[in-house]
Amino acid sequence: MTKRTRYFIAVASLIMVAVLGTGTVAYFNGGLPLAAFRSGPDDLSYVPSDSSLVAYANVRDIMSSEFRQKLRETVPTGEARDEFLSETGIDIERDVNSVLVATEASANDPGKAPDHALVLVRGVFQQAQIEALATQHGATVSEYKGKRLITMKPENGGTTMAVAFLEPALLAVGGDAYVRRAIDAKGGDNITANADMMKLINDLDGNNNAWAVGRVDDIQKVTGLPEAIKSQMPAVQWFAVTGHVNGGLSGTIRAEARDDKAAENLRDVVRGAMALARLQMGHDQNLDTVINSLQMTGTGKTVALSFAVPSSVVDSLAGFASRQAPHVPNVERKER
Repeated sequence: MTKRTRYFIAVASLIMVAVLGTGTVAYFNGGLPLAAFRSGPDDLSYVPSDSSLVAYANVRDIMSSEFRQKLRETVPTGEARDEFLSETGIDIERDVNSVLVATEASANDPGKAPDHALVLVRGVFQQAQIEALATQHGATVSEYKGKRLITMKPENGGTTMAVAFLEPALLAVGGDAYVRRAIDAKGGDNITANADMMKLINDLDGNNNAWAVGRVDDIQKVTGLPEAIKSQMPAVQWFAVTGHVNGGLSGTIRAEARDDKAAENLRDVVRGAMALARLQMGHDQNLDTVINSLQMTGTGKTVALSFAVPSSVVDSLAGFASRQAPHVPNVERKER
């Protein structure tokens, strides 16, 4: 990536990576109370109705957890963060409050998945500074339906990226077409009108501080899984993943099959995997603890697998990461 585009998409890159690892979200972000689970976060009103996956993190709980403090000891800080703050006016440790990610399937062209990803970021943003930086590096600033829109065409002819200021404290980042669809969605054609997706979101346990829900077959189109793998997968329609981060990490993976028979086939697969995992026990106490925490539940078309990674395992992993990470000198933070 050239310096011309680096800062323009840096926010999106950092947040996308963070969402894939909830612990990283805990390190890089500030906190924001999660809206009531019964209606989902308010930001869902910007998510297009045909989105295949929606993921969200309640960063306040994660930021106050022991997990965040342990991670802080292993993640390097210093000049890179200060440079980002100087260029964009965004302190990635304090100013970014919440993250919601949505994707939609591209049935005809899985290779264009970046065109169909949307990141909604709540926080404190210096709009004028961000716009000035973007134009300095070749971006164009315009308006779309009353929203300020920054677009950048990559030099290699790939996806045109966009950043939209949806609200004073809300940014949308992603492919230009999908960001414009997010602006359109606020008018009513959004995910809250998708009964199947909202049923999954409304069923989530509000005690969890991170979750993701999605339609399996659509996500397969985006990821482009080999046909050999697809053919072996049971007929699963929907999935939901919830997690709670504190000293450790606990969560549940739930799948909704097309019918009872498909669900029973999936249970057989899970039982086999759990049995194979238990055959490996006895060599690592931390691994044994995680394997013993696995529990399968569910009836009818539902299959669920719960797990727990206790704080002792997190301590061991943090210690290993700390030993492996290169030393990066800290730079004294300047008061803003």
